[in-house]
Amino acid sequence: MPRLHAATLLALWLFWLLAGQVAGSPWHELWSGISITCALLFAPRRFLRLLRRLRWLLLAVLLTFAFATPGRLLIPDFAAGPSVEGLLAALSAMSKLIGMAAAVAVLLERLTPARLTGAIHRLVHPMSADPPSPGSFALRLQLVLHELDHQVPGRDWRSWLEDGDSGTPLPVEACAPLASMDRVVLAAAAGLLALWHWA
Repeated sequence: MPRLHAATLLALWLFWLLAGQVAGSPWHELWSGISITCALLFAPRRFLRLLRRLRWLLLAVLLTFAFATPGRLLIPDFAAGPSVEGLLAALSAMSKLIGMAAAVAVLLERLTPARLTGAIHRLVHPMSADPPSPGSFALRLQLVLHELDHQVPGRDWRSWLEDGDSGTPLPVEACAPLASMDRVVLAAAAGLLALWHWA
């Protein structure tokens, strides 16, 4: 089987994220479960590291939904507190967020920075044969992802972009055009996404 273009793999990943956004219960839980299972199988360390960085966001989601959603009080004897409906809504929102983090972990584990940059550039500029310019979105994003993985304590995030123009070359995979197989796979994925949406 021919090797799929990195841009095709990235587009399939974006289709998967869209499937998670349009999925309704119980499909939403199935989507999250598949994403988390894949992350635990193929990118466990990166996934757990992402979860650790999301812990405060997850806590904020839990508290916001639990205390701000009207419904039956979890402890009826109290005058105020978290509601049962709020906790259920929080669990649903948290599972979707964790599922998206799992998908990101698998993507970053399976695509090297060079392939990912080339894929982004090809999707943003599908008709261009030129490599990404020093100020392109693809290279800027690669630089930020690199800094997230090799973060130096105390550094200001604005210095990441300044360092990007320091002359240090960033690897980029050649942005070859999409082959016929890539187009067929993308068309099939778009059809499956439509069926998922209307299921």
